[in-house]
Amino acid sequence: MKTAVQVIRTLEEAGYEAYMVGGAVRDFLLGKQPDDWDVATNATPSKVKELFKRTVDTGIQHGTVLVLLDGDGIEVTTYRTDGLYSDKRRPDSVEFVQSLEEDLKRRDFTINAMAMAEDLHIIDPFGGKKDLEKRIIKAVGNPESRFQEDALRMLRAVRFSGQLDFEIDGATLASIRKQSHLIQSIAVERIKSEIDKIFVNNNTARSMEYLIDSGLTAFLPSGDLFHLDWSRYKATGDHLLGWSFMLYFHEKEVEQLRGYKFSNEEKRLMAKSLEAARTDAWDAWTYYAFSTRELDIASCLTQKNIDILLEKKQLPIQSKKELSATGDDLMQWSGEKQGPWLKKWILDMERQIVTGFLQNDKEQIKEWFLHEYHRHA
Repeated sequence: MKTAVQVIRTLEEAGYEAYMVGGAVRDFLLGKQPDDWDVATNATPSKVKELFKRTVDTGIQHGTVLVLLDGDGIEVTTYRTDGLYSDKRRPDSVEFVQSLEEDLKRRDFTINAMAMAEDLHIIDPFGGKKDLEKRIIKAVGNPESRFQEDALRMLRAVRFSGQLDFEIDGATLASIRKQSHLIQSIAVERIKSEIDKIFVNNNTARSMEYLIDSGLTAFLPSGDLFHLDWSRYKATGDHLLGWSFMLYFHEKEVEQLRGYKFSNEEKRLMAKSLEAARTDAWDAWTYYAFSTRELDIASCLTQKNIDILLEKKQLPIQSKKELSATGDDLMQWSGEKQGPWLKKWILDMERQIVTGFLQNDKEQIKEWFLHEYHRHA
């Protein structure tokens, strides 16, 4: 907050209004430590850039300038009203205004439509503070208009219900049910980002109840996979746990989620986590072959209470790099050139050492290899 207050004072000393706005104000009133502070002002972006030495045009077409001060970055946005949202995502045009209330009016929910002065005085034209006390998520003004402007707000309401452990206001929820089909107009990357956030909050089950009840799942990729008993789900802070949870209990593979455009690394992690979860008995090779993150997800899916780091620490080796014999050694001992056979023998050597049937000692490995190699020749 200290840097945001400095930004506000600089703007005020230049004759402009400026307030802290958005989710940070909400979190502050809830007694939480906000991650980021945003500032709204009646100064135009060009004036903001004149007043601060270091700025970045992060969203200047919509009036936003990132001010870099004392090692922090504060987004400063000019008061504005929005034009039509023809793509149900972004305004086709914006108009800079001088009224803070006009700016707050365009925001999604009352709890996010408050402003705070540097002396902590709250400006609350839409009853956001009261809704915080009532623990309600309510759209600003007409909910149908808010969701027609940006259909992702419907999913944000669902996310906030779990993140804050709030209820969604009846009229707001009814509007989501009525317009749930509009979510199809939103880029899947934005949808996935919201769902990722749902999977890391402590009340995922509440969000999922609203997601299903709202009818949104009917218009989401692989929407039927969300229909589960989420009371069994315990968030760990890893968003991939939620996606893996759906696949595991529906007995599906990662390919079922292709509509969400996961990165190759995310797909690999989920596939390996599912493989580990479907492995009945975990032994030393399991702890060696799977990463800590993969095993963490798998243990959550199967409700295994295991100290994974301790199990890994007790392994004879942690990676192939620690093997006392190399592929060059195997080629020298066998007299063969490099080929597909080599990978198989290195893997076999790893498994023998990890499972305790062979010491990680070069002479012992040589003795084992020559015996087994000639036996299979």
